[in-house]
Amino acid sequence: MNPNRSIRCQNNDGVSMTFGNSFAPFLLEDAIGIYGADAKVVTSENTMIDGSTYQSSIMKMRNIVLTLRDRPTDDHQAMRSKLYELFKFKQPGTLTFTKNGIERQIQYYVEEIQADAVKRARVYTISLICPSPFFEETSDTIVEMGGWEDAFTFPHTFTSAGETFGNRIVAFLQTIENTSAAENIGLRFVIDAIGPATNPSFTLVETSEHIQIGTESNPFTMERGDRLVITTGRANKHVLYTHEGTTTEINNRISGDSEFLQLGRGLNTFGYNADSGASNLIVTIIYRFLYEGI
Repeated sequence: MNPNRSIRCQNNDGVSMTFGNSFAPFLLEDAIGIYGADAKVVTSENTMIDGSTYQSSIMKMRNIVLTLRDRPTDDHQAMRSKLYELFKFKQPGTLTFTKNGIERQIQYYVEEIQADAVKRARVYTISLICPSPFFEETSDTIVEMGGWEDAFTFPHTFTSAGETFGNRIVAFLQTIENTSAAENIGLRFVIDAIGPATNPSFTLVETSEHIQIGTESNPFTMERGDRLVITTGRANKHVLYTHEGTTTEINNRISGDSEFLQLGRGLNTFGYNADSGASNLIVTIIYRFLYEGI
């Protein structure tokens, strides 16, 4: 067992346990399925052509198998109860892998829990299925495209009435470099209105793909205090509009030629605009890099 490696599992009820190179309360003997990656490559064969023709590739789901051990002096029934309290079937959980100060996490579902006697101790095998095979960062990266810059710091002595608290920053283009080797990484676009704006949109410059809320024939207008949140992740594609404290899903207001923009490999340059009032929008892009392996 690598002394710099630990695994923490947590279920949706907030129950968590960390496994490492000490009995706390279980010893982590082995962890399979953490480091590798597996893809299904689809090809087609053609008459009179050597070999085959590549069609596509998809990453297969990840199967992580943990091998845990308790001590001969432990109450084995109580130890099994701890595992069943943590690893709940039909409920998602989160596994966080830490090594040399780097943390990555992945969501799992419990497939199997087995216990075998080894002399007076017990060895437990926990099989976890991860429908999405990608590890992700444990915290968000936040990119502000438009916001405010502080004009002074505390402590501060006011010298006159009407001093400027901050300056408005507008950056209609922002480049994000994806070096994680994964592509199709979901994003969260957050748009806050400080004044009226009509038909806000985002464009990915490298591909010319865009997403727009509202059209010329059916315009969408934001007012001061409104918020628009666009999510583009796997199985998480939504447009949520908050007006006067009420949030509504408005996927039906997306223009017909729109795409849910995601991060590809390499450079990704995003621009935002609006048919009117673009300077009245405070825009933030939020994401987590994905990793095919650790």
